[in-house]
Amino acid sequence: MKHNNRSGLWPILLLLVLLPSLLVASFRKEDIKVHQLDNGLKILLLEDHTIPNVALYTFFRVGSRNERPGLTGVSHFIEHMMFNGTEKFGPGEFDRLMEFKGGSNNAYTSDDMTVYTDWFPAAALEAMLEMEADRMQGLTFDPKVFESERGVVASERRLSVENDNDAILYENVRATAIMAHPYHWDVIGWMSDILNWRREEVIQYYRTYYAPNNAILVVVGDFEPERALELIKKYYSPIKPGPPPPPVSTVEPPQMGLKRVEIRKEAQAPSFIMAFHAPRRQEADFCGLSIIEQALLQGESSRLYRRLVREEKLAIEVGGGLNETIDPFLFLIMVKPRPGADLVRLEKIIDEELAKIKTAGIEAKEFDKALNTVRSSFYRRLQNISGKANLLGWAEVILGSYEKLFSIIDEYAAVKREELPALAAKYFHDNNKTVGILVPEGGER
Repeated sequence: MKHNNRSGLWPILLLLVLLPSLLVASFRKEDIKVHQLDNGLKILLLEDHTIPNVALYTFFRVGSRNERPGLTGVSHFIEHMMFNGTEKFGPGEFDRLMEFKGGSNNAYTSDDMTVYTDWFPAAALEAMLEMEADRMQGLTFDPKVFESERGVVASERRLSVENDNDAILYENVRATAIMAHPYHWDVIGWMSDILNWRREEVIQYYRTYYAPNNAILVVVGDFEPERALELIKKYYSPIKPGPPPPPVSTVEPPQMGLKRVEIRKEAQAPSFIMAFHAPRRQEADFCGLSIIEQALLQGESSRLYRRLVREEKLAIEVGGGLNETIDPFLFLIMVKPRPGADLVRLEKIIDEELAKIKTAGIEAKEFDKALNTVRSSFYRRLQNISGKANLLGWAEVILGSYEKLFSIIDEYAAVKREELPALAAKYFHDNNKTVGILVPEGGER
């Protein structure tokens, strides 16, 4: 007799339908406890007793956006130095002690922020707060370690940018499209700056930007809020605030015509990037453009993947999209062409697909799929304590308040499909466009 398992699928299907609601129910704005110390440190606490662990995330409002010529890449460099010792904990001690306590850590630097991430058993909370508070105020910048880490970052740039054809093209397109704003350079910085940072200037930068008045401490997990706050005050209250960080006041002027970048370099295959100036994350147009991005670029069912990879066989990969930044950045269309591909034809196809969206928008099924992808991606990031900690701090820095995190899905739901053609026409035009190609040495476009 054939066994029918269909009835057993209903609980699973029901769970999949209810999962977003369950996640939202366990992540409510009113459950977040907010405090601020006299030295300016903002604290977000969220209890989550799902597992006996804690995620401790420290967000500093500093990234490549806050740098200047001569000091480009220094935010990323200080990220490295944060693991290289204080007077209290020597080089390597942070990692060694954390691992001894059963935890792990990481860090990342972006255009707008630097984030230090710790995950550990709940019993290690005090030890981790002590170490994080210590390196907020006590980096030694030992001269020998300073020079050693300078070499590490220079090698990283050689490997990840100068010896990576896609990366070197991206750097050139970015620097051509963005002339005035500090987004002109990438997080890694320029090699000439890396080789010439002066220790005294780096220390001053650290004291300005890596101070409690420029930081958000996010704690999510298995702890008692009163005890956690008591420990935070014990270790962070003695830290003096730094000088107020200077504001980023430069505004990128409107682009006045099509720009082109062509690089001739030894390569197995060409590279291609098209960039359009795009709004910052907080602008109303961002969500609509994000939906267009999904239909145009994301996944094997996207329009450009179908045209360039499946049908025309001009490319092996398509990607790009928007960056969620404090100031206006770029909408990127990044294509990995096949060796010998006709780049003129490739560019023409992209222009054709953009023209279709400007004329007719996207189909209802594309629109619904894009919204579903946005929702599922958002809820997926809330499935663990680390995701919650990261989103809370991200919203505080990029959106201006963690509270705005709870209206993101509503913002996307408010986008109307019939408005997308006009939105595409507003941004996808030649006066707003920069095209970059990397052609193998001796090759043809």
